[in-house]
Amino acid sequence: MDKEMYKQLVAEYMRREAELKQQVLELTMENAELKDMVLDFNSKYPFDIEPTHLYYNKTKDFILLREIHHPIHEPIDTVKIINDKNRIENLGIFSGVNWELLPLDDSTFILKYIVTESVQKTPPTIFPTYNESKGWSLNALWVFNNFRGQNQLLALSGSVGGEDTYGISFKDPWILNDHISFSVNIMSNLYKNRFLNSDIELKSMKIGIGKWFGDKIKTEISLASESKIFKFEQEITPYKYLYIYSNIRYDTRDVFWNPGKGFLFSSSFEYLKGYDYKIFHTLIWNQSISLYLNLNKIQKNAVLALNGVIKKKIGYKDKFFQDYIGSSNTIRGWELPDSLTYISEPFRLGHEYLQTSIEYRYEIIPKYVTSSGIESGLGIVCFTDAGFIIKNGYSKQSDSILFGSGIGIRIPFPIIGVLRFDFGLGIIDNRIKSNSFHFGIGQKF
Repeated sequence: MDKEMYKQLVAEYMRREAELKQQVLELTMENAELKDMVLDFNSKYPFDIEPTHLYYNKTKDFILLREIHHPIHEPIDTVKIINDKNRIENLGIFSGVNWELLPLDDSTFILKYIVTESVQKTPPTIFPTYNESKGWSLNALWVFNNFRGQNQLLALSGSVGGEDTYGISFKDPWILNDHISFSVNIMSNLYKNRFLNSDIELKSMKIGIGKWFGDKIKTEISLASESKIFKFEQEITPYKYLYIYSNIRYDTRDVFWNPGKGFLFSSSFEYLKGYDYKIFHTLIWNQSISLYLNLNKIQKNAVLALNGVIKKKIGYKDKFFQDYIGSSNTIRGWELPDSLTYISEPFRLGHEYLQTSIEYRYEIIPKYVTSSGIESGLGIVCFTDAGFIIKNGYSKQSDSILFGSGIGIRIPFPIIGVLRFDFGLGIIDNRIKSNSFHFGIGQKF
């Protein structure tokens, strides 16, 4: 077998490994001929980009090239290639990302990435939506994902029904060369609080910046001025406050929207300082830990996911700023609290909580892109949630630990990642107390 044919066979082998969810084994460099497999710099780029399904905006080359860290003039490292491929997918603007090696006449290679662009611009659209806490609404939306082909997000939105909203938002995840992000959001929202039986009018103007330190650590901080008015039949309770948010995150997940392996630690602080009508100070600490274990090393279609969340509040604690457990994003199998729950199940309302979740995720149909550029696929989930909430930070009722267990399905969807449908049974004191269907956008964690 001549050297050229040998190199072509190696390249084909690596391409097929990539199609199996990129779970390739690290190539050894024991063979002398493999040491000659290096990336070429004599072409226009050491990396070639081939976009497909260009029904929308074309992504600028530099958006992808800055995510590719594999060095040139060095032996090919499939682990680094896979990490680069995951970074490109985590941009959130592609339905599919793949790679292959192109052999050249001088015994070097070009690393080629094939990207399938997702839906990037929606025309002004009116459509119904459902929110677990706010019900049905009629939404008007105009979204530019990957705005100007530079991975920016520009969105104009409004709705009537379960919630009356309007707003504009802009985000650039890499506004400067040192990976600093910038975001701005202006919004108004009118909706009903289910358990207080009040209308809530929320207006907010927020700006934020963030910065990545390497590939795993991200920090962000945002500043907002908010007005929240609680409207009862014969009473109005207004709040105006300064809102400061900070977060640090350590993230080793491979793919953000559907991790197959990795670890995510997130710690955030929220500070609210009231002014005008009410003077108050509140400091809120949230901490979340998630672990993802790949149970199938070849195909990444079976994943065990674990999560724990702690919330601690110091300072002002008011009924208007209470939290709850029992919903799509907390303990599944329990319906969202309402005015009856507020009286009959006080153990579901409070200011501080501890929650845990475990999920077994199995991919029946791997995500793929149709001929029209639409994402499709199917996954199933078995889950168990548990947690409790307390009012004063010092005690809890002995019977206040809630459990929820059930099954769900996951359907890939452009821009948002995945649609989530769950059915669960709510358990307390070793007996089934409730059951509930849940709908959500994105994985629970």
